[in-house]
Amino acid sequence: MSSLSDILEELYSLSRPGKGFKPHKYLLLLSVLNLLRSGKVSDKRIYFNAMLRAEFSTFLRKFGEEDDRDRPHNPFFHLASSSFWNLIPFPGREADLDKASTVGGASELAELVQYAELSEPFLNALKDETSCPVIESRILKCILAGRESRRDAHLQESQKQGTQVLQRLSFSDKPIETSNQFVGYLNSLQRLNASNDNAFAESQACNPFFAYLHVPHPLAQAILAELRKLEGRHVILTGHAGDGKSTIALEIYKQLSGISNEQSLPQPLRPREDLPGTGITIMKDLSERRREEDPALVQELLGDERRFLLVSNTGTLLDMLRGQAATFGMSRVKIESELLNSIGTERGEAELALGGTRFWVVNLARMDNLEFARQIFARMVAPEHWAFCKELPCRVNCPICLNVDLINHRQSIVFNRIFLAYRRMYEYGTRLTLRQITEHLAYLVTSGLEESDIAEMREKHQSPLKAEFMFFNRFFGDNGKEGHPGALQMRAVSEISKQGFGERPCPRWERKLWLKLRDRYFRLGVDDCDAEFDLLREHGSGPGNDNKPGLSPDQAREQVRRMLYFLYDFPKGEVSYLIQFLNSSTILCWQEWQSPGARLEMTERNVLERRIFHVLQEHFTGVRLPEGVTEHDRRLYITLSRGKTKIRQSAQVVLAQIDWSNETALELTRSQNAAGGGRTDLELKGRGRINGANLLLTLPFLDYVVMRHYGEVGEILQPAYVERLERFKTQVLQRAKETRSDVMLVRLKTDHTFRRQQYTILDGILEVNDVL
Repeated sequence: MSSLSDILEELYSLSRPGKGFKPHKYLLLLSVLNLLRSGKVSDKRIYFNAMLRAEFSTFLRKFGEEDDRDRPHNPFFHLASSSFWNLIPFPGREADLDKASTVGGASELAELVQYAELSEPFLNALKDETSCPVIESRILKCILAGRESRRDAHLQESQKQGTQVLQRLSFSDKPIETSNQFVGYLNSLQRLNASNDNAFAESQACNPFFAYLHVPHPLAQAILAELRKLEGRHVILTGHAGDGKSTIALEIYKQLSGISNEQSLPQPLRPREDLPGTGITIMKDLSERRREEDPALVQELLGDERRFLLVSNTGTLLDMLRGQAATFGMSRVKIESELLNSIGTERGEAELALGGTRFWVVNLARMDNLEFARQIFARMVAPEHWAFCKELPCRVNCPICLNVDLINHRQSIVFNRIFLAYRRMYEYGTRLTLRQITEHLAYLVTSGLEESDIAEMREKHQSPLKAEFMFFNRFFGDNGKEGHPGALQMRAVSEISKQGFGERPCPRWERKLWLKLRDRYFRLGVDDCDAEFDLLREHGSGPGNDNKPGLSPDQAREQVRRMLYFLYDFPKGEVSYLIQFLNSSTILCWQEWQSPGARLEMTERNVLERRIFHVLQEHFTGVRLPEGVTEHDRRLYITLSRGKTKIRQSAQVVLAQIDWSNETALELTRSQNAAGGGRTDLELKGRGRINGANLLLTLPFLDYVVMRHYGEVGEILQPAYVERLERFKTQVLQRAKETRSDVMLVRLKTDHTFRRQQYTILDGILEVNDVL
């Protein structure tokens, strides 16, 4: 081989186009070319070392596809079939090399071959400034043509067999001249890269896109009304970082300044804004104040000539008020106690009096923000914000537009399922700030993709699976196969991974989905995803080592379960899949209780009362009881027990007993916070002797009650709720404690029912009686 044309002709034949095309030989040649160009290799000897393997891996990531494995030892060995690549064996291994038809791994190659030797004409061509670019171009064309031919062959084979393949996105070779700037804004709300300025409210004030997402906060009107009252109070607005304190302050500032919510500010708010003609001052963040001005600020607060809105986190607020305790005429300890009590109220608002001056303390951290976040998400996917993309040719395969379309086509169900998952987290004690939720929702829409990311995929001729960018995968911070490193840093994604969503299978639906003879014609009912759902379901039913579509059967099954949860419209009454996916047996009941006019049906009340009684009896006596044994004895005993179920306690002294049927009642109670948001909870209320002894039955406790009923003996109560049960027990004891001189014992019989015995000493004689 002596001419450039001969070299180019031979390159074509290294791997024939079609179904069996492999790019590995071409990738290894690109690696050699790159090492020669950088000066890391200077002669015709090519060693199979770490440097070459690293170059190969880099090019494989750039030009390889899902099925192409990182095995550079194979092309290193098999390039020997060409005229320009000669393998040099170790002394004494010549015969072994002649007999070898392939190598099983890198170690086998290293034992057999010292190095590969390039032919002189080929080495000279690679070093020549004129011929090298031509060779590199030919190699790249062979890779791209081979990949395309392999895809076409797989597609034709699938069509011949009457099957389909998972949808992949193909990007036009023509660069996009214009892009939707709203996408960049949504990405700036995420902390995936350095372009996250708008994750903070200070930058939002000046961003014109902020109006796209801004939802008027009901609390802003309540605060504004308080500040405008003649006898109004100063307002302290506190909460966690990211709860939306600065955004509320901005909304109030705009209203007082006559600026519409749609209009952006020329510059961010200053640390102190005195609104002329209103007598109102907004301090948007006390941490930005100058400490030497604290005495003057406190004098203004006490002077009562202006109304102040003080926005601050708890630590900064405590620091300032304790530092000026003498001015308020109070001790530092007293100020701290009063402030913390005000901040810690269940309603999230309270009045605080310091030195004769009244403050209205509002704590956003105590307020449910999910309904507010839901409104923001609705604005995020509103069609008018995506009208710009409607006529663009790139829209057809744009993963972001496809995602927005899918969400909007199924909006009611998608919104309900997303926020049902958030609700489960919230009720179990994981409260996300508004910033954290907004960041997560923006990521669901865009997957963090910028135009530069799509351009890179276009440049590399990548055709990723459509499902990789769909919200039902991105909700979990992954593409259905592997986690997205940037998304895994989000607190929302981190907390979601701890919930175990989808890990508990629902047997009925598992049979329906995976057994080939059961419900073969079941459809998801979503035009955008029906074909994808069927193909994933088919692949998920296959053998465990089939990775042909670009993902394993395990990964396919997980995506099917996610699609079913987020997109399927389950028939009324069919809730088993949802509650299993969310690991919460009563969350749908809780959701129904939030409807206006909701009430407990008699059957539902009786079932709950019976199961709650059973769990409380177990907890108060420290004895595990089989289901059904408490149905005929409606007395709830509080005993002197060890509180440990591992130790059998057959006889226990009764401290108090109550008539469950007549002295307790289950009721739905409605509560409201300062922002006007309300919720309905199930509450166990004491009547008669124990009137006022009430127990709020939260979702985790109700789930525990149901799980215990169904034999989930491994379920345990959250420590925080155990403390709540102990407080309820103390309240009952204070009201219903036995005051008689006799002592009552309950004995656990072999049938797990209680036998009551009364012990009395009369004239020095011990009397024992069975009590009916």
